[in-house]
Amino acid sequence: MADTQPRRGLFWLTRQRGIPLFSVLGIRIVAHYSWFLIVALIAWTLTVGWFPSVLPGRGTGSYLLLGVITAFFFFASVLVHELSHSVVAVLSGIPVRRITLFLFGGVAEISKEPSDPKTELRIALAGPATSFVLAALFWGAVLIMGDGSPRPGLRLAILYLAIANTFLLGFNLLPGLPLDGGRVLRALLWGATKNLRKATYIASLAGKALAGLLVIAGLLTILWGNHIIPGLWLIFIALFLRQAADASYRQVVMKETLAGVRVGELMTTEVVTVPPRITLAELVDMYFLHHHFSCYPVVDAERPVGVITIKDVKHVPREQWETTSVASTMRPLTPETTLSPNEDVPTAMKRMSASGLGRLPVLADGKLVGIVTRRDVMSHLQIRSDLAT
Repeated sequence: MADTQPRRGLFWLTRQRGIPLFSVLGIRIVAHYSWFLIVALIAWTLTVGWFPSVLPGRGTGSYLLLGVITAFFFFASVLVHELSHSVVAVLSGIPVRRITLFLFGGVAEISKEPSDPKTELRIALAGPATSFVLAALFWGAVLIMGDGSPRPGLRLAILYLAIANTFLLGFNLLPGLPLDGGRVLRALLWGATKNLRKATYIASLAGKALAGLLVIAGLLTILWGNHIIPGLWLIFIALFLRQAADASYRQVVMKETLAGVRVGELMTTEVVTVPPRITLAELVDMYFLHHHFSCYPVVDAERPVGVITIKDVKHVPREQWETTSVASTMRPLTPETTLSPNEDVPTAMKRMSASGLGRLPVLADGKLVGIVTRRDVMSHLQIRSDLAT
């Protein structure tokens, strides 16, 4: 599965932990821990299932080598699919922060939504177009090598890649969010209705309907086909699709509801700050356990210099808390970890998501004037939603 959003619910998983791999065109490629699980699972399935059944008589080492190589190129295909989304986004003036490979494939984290349906359509179609080209190349190679190929193992590996990319193409073109086909549907509806919210609502409903069909297919697979693992896998994918479809619509609603609301309207002006020279032990006793916030701005002589969180403290061994200062542990302030009072709330939410911080200091002329939290934003959103109903 591939999806290209900033992110609508998919980052309940992908914004967790991951391992940076490399960069392509300035785009960081990160492997979420769940990705290693699915790579191992597919390699194992190929080693003990696919290759022994279609190419009997080989040794375990031969099957393992073919399985690992085929799994590698399958996920390379997934990455190329996702890169195509990202390249088109960048060419359309939309920066891409990173691509995360995870349990269900890949997701690109873009800095903002496309501003018009044509751009949305181009980005959405880039992935399926790439999968189509890859599938055609692999099928062409299979036909050229023929049944009597002197390298049957290689031919069967390419055959698997042809089938896998064809499936990837077909599945992603299903017309429901968060799939590429759902984004195509949303772009077409957006262009026809001139209403992004309505288009997203319909496309998300289609995504939830697809999820329902997958649940039925999974149950039938278990009850009538007696294939428990494939059936559970279909149900698991369905639950994921439904969650992501819901999140797709919620994000658009939030963006529209909070459009025009400035950080200065929501921020708290009485901010609890910490000095940089106290120890982590003092920080824990005097601030975390006393005020119960998870993140504090660090201020030195009225000059904001950083932020420090519980996670930052936990990275330091407990026996070193008495001798380690806040200054040596804090995160220095950057444009990505601060806000200004005049910035809008959707920008604040994106910055919180990108930085992993739920509380961001608000600066004006280099001075700390307030702090805005994710809870502030969600409370404001809830009140406005209640008043609208």
